[in-house]
Amino acid sequence: MLSKPCAELGDRVALSKILSIAEVNSLKALITLSECLVREPKSAVIGITGPQGVGKSTIISCLIRELSSRGYRVAALLVDPSSPLTGGAVLGNRLRMADLPSDTFARSIWAEDERSIPLRAVTSLEVLESAGYDFIFVETPGAGQVNTGILRVSDVVVVVLMPFLGDEVQVIKAGLMEIGDIYVVNKADVPEADLMYGYVKSLVKDKPVVKISALYRKNVGELIETIRVELERRDLKGERVRKRVERRKYIVEETLVELLHQLVREELSTVGGEELLKNPSDFTDLLRGLKTRLAKRIVEGP
Repeated sequence: MLSKPCAELGDRVALSKILSIAEVNSLKALITLSECLVREPKSAVIGITGPQGVGKSTIISCLIRELSSRGYRVAALLVDPSSPLTGGAVLGNRLRMADLPSDTFARSIWAEDERSIPLRAVTSLEVLESAGYDFIFVETPGAGQVNTGILRVSDVVVVVLMPFLGDEVQVIKAGLMEIGDIYVVNKADVPEADLMYGYVKSLVKDKPVVKISALYRKNVGELIETIRVELERRDLKGERVRKRVERRKYIVEETLVELLHQLVREELSTVGGEELLKNPSDFTDLLRGLKTRLAKRIVEGP
């Protein structure tokens, strides 16, 4: 018989409350649900990334509708960057996802410090997989040369591009030609899409490229079939199990980093401004003292 926390994952309201805890205190959520976490893959986790404005949210919406019509349970985590000044976030991804199927679970999550996959998002991903969704889509903010954490938490990474992104050098600079398993050229309804499709094909010769129009829902089935083939290939190689191990390592790393950041901020709050401004020659001693106090707090605990 399932324990109460595990059983509650099947209820949408309870699941929402658990995810709210995960967003505020990821470590508490993981401890509470430790016995519920999967030991082998239950969900197909699909990362959707790409530059801003290429239609990632619209594509996810199309994929959700099509997969739901085939009888699959689908969830989506939509990561939005927060303001570096106020900490607020618009969380507007779902505005492009009106009228989703009733059994779909979509949730927006904020990311600070330009991180594409913060700890709260990875923890939420663990919770949704424990809840038994067949497909979980994870949308990152606009991606470039950095923020490639999506590689460590997804079974398959789909990179979305479109015409009018700039010249060929600009596309290469985006740094997206290495992290994708599947490449999608969106907005296939415009003539320039053929040029972009040919260019992307020439850059990623050994990876599938799919041209679609999310606006008119064209070739969405082809994209789903391409994802299915890629998932089967990874299953045969045992890569999806390896991805779960990598995701757990990511969670441990991010948890330790967050705890360390908190300790550093607390220790720095005790340092006076005169020490930082008037005595720059004492920086070595200051750093040595901070390091000693941090090491002591880590060893002794709270």
